[in-house]
Amino acid sequence: MKRLAVIPSDPIDAYIKKGFSKNKLEDYYNPCKFFDEVYLLSPLEQDNSNLLGMKVVRTQAKDMKKRLRELNVDIVRAYGGYWACDMACNNKVDGVPVVVSVHDKRPELLYKSIKKADVVFCVSEVVRKIVQTKHKKTDRIWILPNRVNFNVVHPVQKEKLVDLNNKYPFKYRILHVGRKVVEKNLDTLIKALKILGDDYCIIATGRGNNDEYVRLAEKQGVTKQCFFLESIKNEDLARYYSWADCMCTPSRLEGFGVVFIEALACESIVVTSDIAPMNEYIKNMINGLLVKDYENPQALAQMIKLACTNGKVRESLKRNARKSVEEFEKSRIDNLEVSYYQKVLEMNQNKEFNLSFWGKYI
Repeated sequence: MKRLAVIPSDPIDAYIKKGFSKNKLEDYYNPCKFFDEVYLLSPLEQDNSNLLGMKVVRTQAKDMKKRLRELNVDIVRAYGGYWACDMACNNKVDGVPVVVSVHDKRPELLYKSIKKADVVFCVSEVVRKIVQTKHKKTDRIWILPNRVNFNVVHPVQKEKLVDLNNKYPFKYRILHVGRKVVEKNLDTLIKALKILGDDYCIIATGRGNNDEYVRLAEKQGVTKQCFFLESIKNEDLARYYSWADCMCTPSRLEGFGVVFIEALACESIVVTSDIAPMNEYIKNMINGLLVKDYENPQALAQMIKLACTNGKVRESLKRNARKSVEEFEKSRIDNLEVSYYQKVLEMNQNKEFNLSFWGKYI
């Protein structure tokens, strides 16, 4: 009997509101149904006997040790290097290894308690480098990328996209996917739209306050070419990726950037910033287009124009796109994660985890 305790960084309802399906979340917290029982221990939830296949036991940090002993937990998994990491790492029980997954490369979201984690999963190499500044046991930092379900995210035939053509009657359509925050660099994209001209429009989907971007669009004189959506359901995103002439989120900062993997899996023409982690899996003119001067509207507009109008480039990128991200296909990452859990259990059997080992590395 294998038992896992998870501490998500947000309430489950928040993930569902973001568009994640219940089936996807259930698989996410227990890949390949490796664990016989999964407990969700969090102060953000109410007790629930069955939430996405998990038993929810509302738990405060001060009760964490007691709960782990009561439930006979084998592994604790904290999602995010901040409060969930604190809760797991500052309340360790001997013989119960703590695994923390880090998804963001912002240093302020990586708390010092990470140094107490027995194993850290990082979504990319750039995140691993950030973690290594605080967790000195480098052989315990493992790469676990985000995953994409190829059965859900795939190219969609043109005849199924007619409604989108009618809804956005422009010659060229640019899709921006990301929260309405400075890191996603929607402001530079709006400025680039003015340079591109009346044939182009932007569909920007993502949660957040649109006010700043609406004002910028008005100032740039492109209001009628900008469409701000709060969200698109995950199962409908494939239609938008397949339909848009290019997907352009010229991020200033990313931990992994799963939206780019999704877009490539749909054979979308991806334009983004020439920074890690995107340039770890996107190669310029091979499976996407990378912009070095991504805060320069002129440089961004030039690359978008190439993406939308150069037939030979488009054909080549589309041909390579989906194949280039097969390593992130859901079943592969699920199996990798399971192999990591198996390794953690074996290491624990060999007494490699105990409350004294990490103290030497603080």
